[in-house]
Formats: sequence, structure tokens, C-alpha cells
Amino acid sequence: MSQITPIELAMRKYEERICGKFRPDRRFYLKVGINQKRFGQLMRQEKPIYLFEAQRLSDFFGVPLADIVKNESPIATGNSVGPNAIA
Repeated sequence: MSQITPIELAMRKYEERICGKFRPDRRFYLKVGINQKRFGQLMRQEKPIYLFEAQRLSDFFGVPLADIVKNESPIATGNSVGPNAIA
């Protein structure tokens, strides 16, 4: 029995609102700024989610940020110096 991840739960809530099946496409990946491979890793909880990723997914799916990060290991903030780096 597999456990539903917070991102999967957010996707399900989004699907209920749009009354359809969500299929990530190029527009989705560009809008949230996460590539297909990274999104898969986040979905399977293979990698920790960065704060900017959690915020963008929260905004896209229209769910509270807390829903995306619950049951996750602590949010990684990253240590890169770029537009998405957390100071």
C-alpha cells in the first residue's frame, strides 16, 4: 500500500476543482519553474522540496503552502545565489 504524498493530495484537490484529470505538460513545468525529472522526484518524495518550489506548487494548485509541505522533511532553502535563493 503506497502512501499519498502531499503533492499528490494537492493535485487531487486541484482535479476536483477543475472536474478533470491533471496531466503535467510543458506549460505547467514552465509556469512553476520545475522540470519534469525534478517534479517526479518531489512527487515520490525522493528529494527534499525547496521553499520556492513549494510556494510555486501551492500557488498553481490553489492550496495552502502548509498542505504542500506537511509530512515532509524540513524544507530545504538551498544554498545557491540566484533569484530563488533564500537569504
